[in-house]
Formats: sequence, C-alpha cells, structure tokens
Amino acid sequence: MKRILTLLSAATITGCATGPLDNTGTFLPPLHHQTLESAKICCESHKAIRYVHLQRGTEIKTTVSPDTPVFEFGGRRSFFAAFELQSGENRILMVTTTPVNMLLNRYGHVMVPSVQFLGDDFKPVATVDPRYETDSRFPRGSWAEAQVKVPNSARYAVLFDGRNSGGLAWRDRDQATGSLFVRSGPTGEISVLLLGG
Repeated sequence: MKRILTLLSAATITGCATGPLDNTGTFLPPLHHQTLESAKICCESHKAIRYVHLQRGTEIKTTVSPDTPVFEFGGRRSFFAAFELQSGENRILMVTTTPVNMLLNRYGHVMVPSVQFLGDDFKPVATVDPRYETDSRFPRGSWAEAQVKVPNSARYAVLFDGRNSGGLAWRDRDQATGSLFVRSGPTGEISVLLLGG
C-alpha cells in the first residue's frame, strides 16, 4: 500500500507537456534561452502585439514555447502571452503555472511569469512579480497560482518570464528536504482567469 501511495505522489508532482516542452533527460531552459536570444523581436511596440480577449469567468490556457513571439520588456527579451481584459473595477487576474518536462524531476522546469498591465493607450500601468502558492493534487498534478489585483485603468495584461525567481518549491515527502524545487525557465504552461468587476 505504501508503494502505491509513493507512486501516486510521484505522479502528482509530474507535469504533462508535449512537443518543445517535453524532452526527457534534458534541462530545456538553456536551449530555450538560446532560441530567445537569436529570435527576431515580434513587435516594435506594445500596440503591435496581438492580444487574446479574456472574458470574465473564462479560463484561457496557453503554452509559452520557443515558437511563441518575442518582445523586449524593459531591455530584456522574453517569450510572452498577451490578453485584452474585460473592463471593470475590483478585478483579480488568477495566474496559474504548471511544471513541465517532469518525467525525471531534475530536468523539469516551470515558468514564473511577471504580469505587465497596460492602459487603453498601450502604455505600461504597472508590472507585478506575483507571489505564487504551490499545490499538488492527484490526478490534476502540480501547479502554482497567484491572485493579481488588476489596476482599474488596465485594459491589457502581458505575461512574460519573471527573472526575479530561480524557481518554485512543492511539498514532497519523498524528498530528503521535504520539498521538490523546480527551476524556472523562459517557457511553460500557464493559464489566466479574470474575476470580479
């Protein structure tokens, strides 16, 4: 019985990904950083970015991969995902990120996004490095979630690689330290959900 629980625990911390985010035995962030540095910048300004409309109460899941457009945020390049927010006040943007390439834990990584809010004029209103809370549950697996208060004047939100984080830790009783640290990377699986307003 203990062996079954251990296997279930291992399955819970595993993130599922396919394609460019799934390469068992390879730590992908260095390869993705090389792609990032050689990629062409997609847009000259925030105005030229293509934004996906985000309705209140509807979750959008997306994969930020080496095939994703590249933009320069404050002098540094990043792959990104961009959303047009439904208007309103007292809005909360729920940002969820999932570890990928976790078949062999030491090679997995997780994107730890920063969120940049833009006004109607496409000028930055605020940039937030949210605090992510990690969780794991079978059969969903592992994820990290942050609740980000949306400025009233914000119409757009752009999620990009938050370089202030080295990664995230999940509780894992099978590890000697009691937790499993997953290093951050410039790519990953994320989702957004707009609440309130």
